[in-house]
Amino acid sequence: MQVTKPKCRFDAVIFDLDGTLADTFPTVLRIFNRVVSQETGRTWTFEELLPHFGPPETVIFRNLFPDEKVHQQLISDFFRLSSEDGAEIRAFPGIDRLVTRLSQSGVKLAVYSGASTRSARLRVGHAGLLDHFTTVLGGDEVEKYKPHPEGLLKLLGEFEVAAESAIYVGDMVADIKAGRRAGMKTAAVTWGAGSLTELRAAEPDFLVEEISIFDSILFDRQ
Repeated sequence: MQVTKPKCRFDAVIFDLDGTLADTFPTVLRIFNRVVSQETGRTWTFEELLPHFGPPETVIFRNLFPDEKVHQQLISDFFRLSSEDGAEIRAFPGIDRLVTRLSQSGVKLAVYSGASTRSARLRVGHAGLLDHFTTVLGGDEVEKYKPHPEGLLKLLGEFEVAAESAIYVGDMVADIKAGRRAGMKTAAVTWGAGSLTELRAAEPDFLVEEISIFDSILFDRQ
């Protein structure tokens, strides 16, 4: 019996990573504190670190520790530990099934993260999702970070897909703004770091509070 492939309503689906595809924040925070504890003499909380998210880690470390010798060593340590410490990173429940169905549909699939490409690929790999994505693009490969649409426009150009035929999925207001400025549809997931109130106020095309909602957003009924 011939198996019917799922049909996606979009030509390209692009995901944010941290807080959207995978639960990475505990691991990222642990690695960050292992790297900077000797320099700061204290442990950072997630709430303290969150406002620094947006630029890639290389920029975060340069901003926090301007001395080049110091931040270069911290960046090197961060990448080394990111490679070694990923056992606790898990895709959120239902994400593996979702991206598998999208991959089977033949849609163009990418990750666009504010993290560096190297870190993003490591985390997507730790989550067991790397084989599904054509491209993983990090914030170190753009000049302007989210909410600027540069990274999304770069991926649309690579895929040769019109913005109105693509959707960006993220957990932060900056993701929604970036997707809208790129001319794409946007979906805000509520299981990440973003405030539900702020996500609603950002007026995404879709507010996703349960993974099953993606069935009606992304796929035609069979």
